Amino acid sequence: MKEVKFTYLSLFPTLFGIVLFFNACQKDIEFLEGNRVPILPEEVYKYDSLPNVPDFDPFGGVNIDNQKATLGRVLFYETQLSLNNRVSCGTCHKQHKAFSDIGASSPGFHNAQSGRNTPSIVNAGAQVGFFWDLRESSLSEMVLQPIANHFEMGIESQEYMVEKIEALSYYNVLFENAYGDDEVTVSRISESLDQFIRSVVSINTAFDIGRVTAFSNFNAEEELGRQLFFQKFPCSGCHGGSELNGLANAENIGLQMDYTDNGVPGFVGFNNTTRDGWFKVPTLRNCEVSGPFMHDGSIATLEEVIEFYNSGIKPHPQLSSMLRKHDDGGFFNLPEEISGPDDLDPHGRQPMRMHMTEVEKKALLAFLKTLTDHPFLVDQRYSDPFVIE
Repeated sequence: MKEVKFTYLSLFPTLFGIVLFFNACQKDIEFLEGNRVPILPEEVYKYDSLPNVPDFDPFGGVNIDNQKATLGRVLFYETQLSLNNRVSCGTCHKQHKAFSDIGASSPGFHNAQSGRNTPSIVNAGAQVGFFWDLRESSLSEMVLQPIANHFEMGIESQEYMVEKIEALSYYNVLFENAYGDDEVTVSRISESLDQFIRSVVSINTAFDIGRVTAFSNFNAEEELGRQLFFQKFPCSGCHGGSELNGLANAENIGLQMDYTDNGVPGFVGFNNTTRDGWFKVPTLRNCEVSGPFMHDGSIATLEEVIEFYNSGIKPHPQLSSMLRKHDDGGFFNLPEEISGPDDLDPHGRQPMRMHMTEVEKKALLAFLKTLTDHPFLVDQRYSDPFVIE
């Protein structure tokens, strides 16, 4: 496919480009540092086409416009959307990590670490709540919050955000293609980022193929893992639905007894106790590549995650009912011979102990790996369009 390179000289007269450069430098000394320019295909990528997948609307009822999604892709990887031009959305949401990050936390524009693990944004259009504490329900509002966050990207002024994008000449044609004119507005930035992120769809996994083939594509170990996940153990009680994310529920999984991060705000059910340690249930899609895990990135590998649920759940007073012993209000009854007494905090909930065999642990791991969408991780439509000159 032929590629088109947007440069200042190709889009504007030289004199205007020089004036624009010096005006920009007066606002921000690093404004055009690195001369990053996007390289885009001559024919726009198709972000609006999907294979037919039953019972799944990854776009959340929104029509995807390919030109707006293209603009959103460039903005997603635009470092000028940070205060000192050092980071973009894509800095922390890396494609090869299923749009999560490599560490337990992520460095912001001035290298201060984020307080939480960077979650995957795969299939965001199918979600109904965002961030670990579910504080935002609108994707178009969510996309602006990291830009304004004083740790993440640092541009608290939306007017300054618009000015920075206006000063980059390659955006004129992108806004023109997407909206019919080159006006840069907050709502257009928000919508185009929404369109791109909504188009970041992962549905080409062995699990998805299995859903329409009665899992005839699974080997014996993967099929055992699937049965354990959905039947013997309570995994799907939280990680249910086509996204394996429980439809944006929040749960206390007994990760800690004393949470320094309280998670979702509000109160618990009947006794009006302040919530403590409730966090969004994340999707398990592409979990093979999206570690480390949990809201704080405290568990490094899937093997360790499995062992945590097997034997490490803490007896927190607000422990999810999905993870309690059945005689302490849990919903899942394991066989009587493996539900004997465990070490308990008398003021907490009795956590389930699953007593998995090594065969079962390996089978669960094999099943979780069927959720990896390998083509998605290298799909050019979602890649960084910028090059450094």
